[in-house]
Amino acid sequence: MSVQITMFWGKRADVRSYPPPLGSLYIDPDGMGSGPHLSLLFGSDMPLDEQVVIADRVLAAVQRWRDDTVEKATRERAAQKELAEARAEIARLKGETGGAQ
Repeated sequence: MSVQITMFWGKRADVRSYPPPLGSLYIDPDGMGSGPHLSLLFGSDMPLDEQVVIADRVLAAVQRWRDDTVEKATRERAAQKELAEARAEIARLKGETGGAQ
């Protein structure tokens, strides 16, 4: 069975986890508690070692997602800084030439 659920993160997103024996991860993208949310649970018969393997895979994927987001934000900040510097240089050069084009 395959199910795709798309939820967009809000500024008040809430993510909580609970240790065994409950062993669950709760994701509320809106942080309101009343909208769509996702609860991930391990079956009570799943050995803890298997839970750790799955949790490690989830952690690695979330870490990659975070790192990719940080990298993109860093590139965008650098591009914005370069653009601002270029605009300042253009303004300076126009000032030197009296604004002639």
